[in-house]
Amino acid sequence: MKRILLGLAAAAVLWIGGRALVRALASDETKVRRVIETMADGFDRTRMDPILAGLSRDFADESSGATRQDVREGLAYLFLTAKDEKTKAFPYRAQVSIGRLAVHRPTAECDADVRFVDLRGGKEAPAWEIAAHLELVRGDDGWVIRRSRYETRSGRMLR
Repeated sequence: MKRILLGLAAAAVLWIGGRALVRALASDETKVRRVIETMADGFDRTRMDPILAGLSRDFADESSGATRQDVREGLAYLFLTAKDEKTKAFPYRAQVSIGRLAVHRPTAECDADVRFVDLRGGKEAPAWEIAAHLELVRGDDGWVIRRSRYETRSGRMLR
């Protein structure tokens, strides 16, 4: 029994260590993509921490003038008030398609198409589609978005 537990513990340590090594050795492009994809996943799960972790403390959106605090407050309101009438679940999902990505250590630029989908009533309808330009910086905690700007392609900002 002790050998089985010891073997399971060793396997867990190797798996965690191997995963950390793979993440550490990933290219900057991969790390930037992970930041953006993690933020979209956080939105889908109504989790603010993954979204805010992807924004620098001095983040500013040039299109709206929003700061990191404004994003936090807007998301809190959206996450608490937007509900599907039938399921009571959060009705939006974010779909991100990363286009141009250029890394110029310690900065990077990324163009992405972001589509917010409304799932109310069991139907998938586009709610807001934007073309975003992101300027990232690499800090002590990895890559974060420092500046952004966007252009609405269709729909309107989620409220």
